[in-house]
Amino acid sequence: MTRFFAMALLTIVLIAGMSGVGAMPVSAGDEKGYAGFEKWVLQYGVSETAKVDAGFLKARHDFDEALQKRDKKAATPLMNENFKWVNSSGDEHSKALVLENLDELAANNEGALDVRTTDFRGDVAREIGIHHNERFVHLWAKNHGAWEAFAFLDIPLPKERALDVDPPAVPKDPNAPCINPCQTVGDFKPADPSQAEVLRVWMILKNSEWHPNGDVWGSHSDVYHETITADMDMPMLQHVAQLSYAQKLYPGQSVGPGEPVLQMKMFTFNNVVIQQNLQGKGTKPVTWIMRVFVNRGDQAHPDWKICLSAQTRIKKNLEAKNN
Repeated sequence: MTRFFAMALLTIVLIAGMSGVGAMPVSAGDEKGYAGFEKWVLQYGVSETAKVDAGFLKARHDFDEALQKRDKKAATPLMNENFKWVNSSGDEHSKALVLENLDELAANNEGALDVRTTDFRGDVAREIGIHHNERFVHLWAKNHGAWEAFAFLDIPLPKERALDVDPPAVPKDPNAPCINPCQTVGDFKPADPSQAEVLRVWMILKNSEWHPNGDVWGSHSDVYHETITADMDMPMLQHVAQLSYAQKLYPGQSVGPGEPVLQMKMFTFNNVVIQQNLQGKGTKPVTWIMRVFVNRGDQAHPDWKICLSAQTRIKKNLEAKNN
């Protein structure tokens, strides 16, 4: 279903673009609307997505059953040693903390609606859905041949969204510099070549948000990418459109790449890297962010590309900052 929706959306956009500007790629800054969409489709194509791994489906079923039965022994091997559950208030629960009392996660895991599952090369599975009037993102990873729950993140639903037709906000400081995260991310050291490449690509993405550039950002983003926050959920092409529009309205100006990184971790699972960040402008982090990068290894997608950015705010630190 995920692949069908993405391909249908791309097809609609491509046809609309061709009807107005012809079949040749054009720059995102072109006067004709949504030219950036057409260029992305023509230049980068649509990725193939494998069928969801049967082993993942069984592991998820077994984990759901273990939670329902409050079966600590059955749940333990189905959780990665680095498992994190971050609730919608930004409170972090480690594997050990969850296993001390399964009741809380078991209750949180019930009542899922509108769940969309996307497989990334059989290495990581991403689930996005809604429960308890909150959005959730669950990541499962294949570790040494066994599927394990890796990270569960809950995100508040927005009470009201900004209109999609709203133009990007005027920059508060058009000359603002960006050191962290555009040039450095503190003391993080990649553990392997894949993580080093992901860090390089991520800094390119941050710079193309700092000085908006839809073409650059789009060329480093997977077709299944989604950005999810307490304010919105945005698919890849809409993100490209917003950056392209901001580039046209505020050329060369600093629009803002996000908060500085206070702590970064990366975890490599073959062709997928999961990034977890604590970010904020003070000494205490106010945002917990999870990102996923995939290397599809084909000619149309020869580089690592972002395929998820999901975040929730850390309520207790925000309240302390405001008091």
